[in-house]
Amino acid sequence: MQHIGIDLGKTSSQICILTEDGEVVEQRLKTGCDSFTQLLGGWAPARFLVEASTESEGVARHLEALGQEVVVADPNFSPLDVTRSKRVKPPIGSELV
Repeated sequence: MQHIGIDLGKTSSQICILTEDGEVVEQRLKTGCDSFTQLLGGWAPARFLVEASTESEGVARHLEALGQEVVVADPNFSPLDVTRSKRVKPPIGSELV
């Protein structure tokens, strides 16, 4: 199964494809259902990761209608955020209290 990441933009989007052979292919295309259908319409099922944004819900529904598996991810929440310290680093030369 191929894994594909999509960075959506208002006018153009960047697609990064990790093939089953481990090859990475990047491509830029116009953001829109017609462009996604033209590029991805005949592909075998793949797993897509789309960053949560205004356009992501519509794109996710369209890709699912094409038979693809889609995950919409919020970049502001990850498992690392749960355990990571949010404190500000002290200036160089100062001591922690």
